Amino acid sequence: MSASCDKEFQITHSNADILKRIIVANALCIQLGGEHVKIRAIRTKVVFCIVLFAAILFSGLALAGGYYHIVQEGDTLWDICEKYYGNPWLWPKLWEMNPFITNPNLLKPGDKIKLTEEAPFIRPAAKEENAGPEKVEASPREVKQVNWWSKGIDVSQLTNVKAIGYLSYDKPVPLGSIIAADQERLILHEGDTVIIELQDFSPRVGDLVWAYRVSRKLKHPHRDELVGYAVSIIGNLKVTKALENSRYQAIINESFRDVRVGDLLTMYRPVSPCVIPTPAPEGLDMEVLATKDLVEIVGQFTVVYIEHGSQQGLRRGNLFEVVRPREGLPDLVIGYVLLLDTRPNTSVGIVVESLRPFYRGSKLRPLNWGEAPHYLSQMQPCS
Repeated sequence: MSASCDKEFQITHSNADILKRIIVANALCIQLGGEHVKIRAIRTKVVFCIVLFAAILFSGLALAGGYYHIVQEGDTLWDICEKYYGNPWLWPKLWEMNPFITNPNLLKPGDKIKLTEEAPFIRPAAKEENAGPEKVEASPREVKQVNWWSKGIDVSQLTNVKAIGYLSYDKPVPLGSIIAADQERLILHEGDTVIIELQDFSPRVGDLVWAYRVSRKLKHPHRDELVGYAVSIIGNLKVTKALENSRYQAIINESFRDVRVGDLLTMYRPVSPCVIPTPAPEGLDMEVLATKDLVEIVGQFTVVYIEHGSQQGLRRGNLFEVVRPREGLPDLVIGYVLLLDTRPNTSVGIVVESLRPFYRGSKLRPLNWGEAPHYLSQMQPCS
């Protein structure tokens, strides 16, 4: 989101929209540590309109210490991002900031959409007992660390975030399925044309839907009980033409594994590859319940499915240690997990460092935030 602070806004919209962009862009720069937004070619009449509309717009946007958009009939996250940030492709980030939204294309009029977010909390390092007077200016290393945290980590080199899948306690209800293909072969690929059938969902031409498969119901690694289903995202389809009887022509936009006739379809829900590490809530007793592709041995860059989600206070960017209890000794830290996505009661993480292999059922605990994890500093920051 901080990249929007460097984007030059073009004077191509109404004066009210210009002011909204200035207000929100400045708020983003202040909270995320970005540079001042460059506004070019602001004419005298625009400045006059800014003064005229300031009181009205500030009262509508600045609410409860943040900036909000009040949803109007027909609004979508795409439109809101285009209006305030000048970049509609930021809509996945806006969705992430407003987890109460279930469908980015079906917003409820009157809802408040949060437009800015708090900067990530960074706990200062503990001060040594015999240390001298505290310096006002931070050292170059500290400045670099703060700037790096505010940018976030680009995890696209670790895994394809579009294909991480998730764990669902209940079997997902599909919106439809692939019912036919123009090509007479079992395995379909990117660029192939298919016919899909959807129920209770009317996409527009250009909309995306996920193609997915569901595993058998999985057992808990330690207890004799079932914990849910692993959902594998196998690709996404772009709607190209509306047909009759709830059927549509679509093209396979991306495939992450073989796509076949009969594969199930659901709402497209992208995950941003830019993750800002944040402290996890204390006191949660968590375990790794399953893994992507149901692999048994967990190691570096394995995608893991974890019990607990947003309803228990988890969010993208939370960091956890993987620990192995030892009788009479402190727990042994054997790895680190970064959360990539959260759902109401489950989360998806990636093993960013593995000190030794571990398995389903391994315990997680919130990372001690007093020290910046050294392994994260080796990762690519977001641009």
